[in-house]
Formats: sequence, C-alpha cells, structure tokens
Amino acid sequence: MSQQLTTALECLDTAMKQLQRATLDIPYRREGFKADHNTFVRSVAELRTKLSYSRSQLEPASVRRRRKGPRK
Repeated sequence: MSQQLTTALECLDTAMKQLQRATLDIPYRREGFKADHNTFVRSVAELRTKLSYSRSQLEPASVRRRRKGPRK
C-alpha cells in the first residue's frame, strides 16, 4: 500500500509541474485566476503533506514495530 501512495505522490508532482508550465502564459490577474490558482495550489500542497505523513500508517505492523522497538 505504501508503494501505491509513493506512486500517487509522484504522479501528483508530475501533474503540478505540468500545470505550472501550462500556466506560464496566462495573465495572473485576469478574471480572478490568481486567487483560484493560489487556492488550488495550497489545497494540493496540504493534501500532499497529509498523504506523505500518512505513509507510516500504511507500512506493515512488523516494520513499524522494528522502528519503534518491542511492545511492552
């Protein structure tokens, strides 16, 4: 499951880079585009951060135990 998350994050990064290249010629102040763009980018960044932090929860229990030490 962690590998699927890694793949999804890589695809998200690729899509955001494509969006950045595609919007280079668009005037930012036209019809509220800048506000919409900033809102979208912030929400994607928040999603990416939360997904990245959730990676540890998707690892098998045996891997998590080895990192934290034995349970008491």
